[in-house]
Amino acid sequence: MAPSVVPMLPPHPDWSGLPDDILSLVFDLLECTDLLRSAAVCSAWRKVLSDARNLNICPRRQTPCLLYCTEAAGASAVGMYSLLERREYTIPLPGPPISNRTWIGSSHGWIITADEKSNLILLNPITGEQIALPPVTTMEHIKPIFNQDVVLDKYEMSYYNSKIPRVEETPCEFDLPEYRDIVYYKAMLSSNPSSGDCIVMLIHQPYSQLSFARVGEDHWNWIPIGLFYTDHEGWFYTVSVLGAVDAFNLNGPSVVHKRILKDMLTLGYEQMYIVQSPWGDILIINRMTIIPRNGNPEIEETELYTSDIVVYKADIGEQKLVKLTGIDDYSLFIGHNTSSCLPVKDYHMLMPNHVYITDDEYLWLLEFRHKRRDVGIYSLENNSLSNVVSPEPWKSWLPPIWMMPNLMKTGTVQNAS
Repeated sequence: MAPSVVPMLPPHPDWSGLPDDILSLVFDLLECTDLLRSAAVCSAWRKVLSDARNLNICPRRQTPCLLYCTEAAGASAVGMYSLLERREYTIPLPGPPISNRTWIGSSHGWIITADEKSNLILLNPITGEQIALPPVTTMEHIKPIFNQDVVLDKYEMSYYNSKIPRVEETPCEFDLPEYRDIVYYKAMLSSNPSSGDCIVMLIHQPYSQLSFARVGEDHWNWIPIGLFYTDHEGWFYTVSVLGAVDAFNLNGPSVVHKRILKDMLTLGYEQMYIVQSPWGDILIINRMTIIPRNGNPEIEETELYTSDIVVYKADIGEQKLVKLTGIDDYSLFIGHNTSSCLPVKDYHMLMPNHVYITDDEYLWLLEFRHKRRDVGIYSLENNSLSNVVSPEPWKSWLPPIWMMPNLMKTGTVQNAS
């Protein structure tokens, strides 16, 4: 009998031996969750990714995720829903506990949070890094109030704007955590703090004014004009409730301000957004919300819904707003996050001609933090709103917020507690 022949199996490929430059090219195509899984394959892959993160050359194109609080995650973690994978994750966070903070913005993969003293802290949920911003007491309108033990007890806010002569209303006192809920509207970043010089822009009371601070500085700078804004190539763009657009450049020794579009709307709207489109136009988004009462004004407020979203192009040359019928193969993201307009060809799980929304209606959040949150995907074609995920896993507070994951490291970790 002839001896049996055992076929030789090909050796398992040694993926750890892939050249670093080839591996870097592959990593550049991956999204955040796949990158983190890749780092767990072997020490060689982990080192390549770690080196890339330290050198700030991680992939910059990431599909937005929804960040929120859940009962299961507890006080020191958040839930994250991936639009790409349609899957939920739990992310542990450093202290102070997220349950003791609020968040008022999301920009370049960082969340702008406010602690129990209302001081602002930048937080990268993916890396766990934090950066403390200048204290509240360095803001223009604020005076600290100390108790008999010389411990900070309250903030006193003066009510005035840039008009000359100055007219001041009676100052108002706030408890330390109360200040953040009433005074802060929204915040954003000019750039990724991991990449160097970064400016934080803040919309705040009184009268929806603007202040900014450079990361690493010890004070806030007041700009007495507002309301809603975006950033592009070193400029911040703001839009007022009447559709006026102002541009600010904060990179020089003094603020450069230009009004590039006059008031365009006859009625003021509280929820206005501004975004620089990938094709270069400035877009103004008007979001209208309703509280359904079935025609009976005596019915108690129950839930707030987005009823309509209108997108305009700001025609600076003709000084007018042009109403658009849609945004074709693009998606908009609005809420407390920095407003963004993304091409669906690069983010294939996004829905074209849709607006992804989260709840940022100031008065509704202030008075009804335990009500259902207005979160969903709005179709500009048929004016309908659908759920992001069902059932909705988040608690009503903190309100969910959009975030583009960012794996880059700043090289420094601050203790923000």
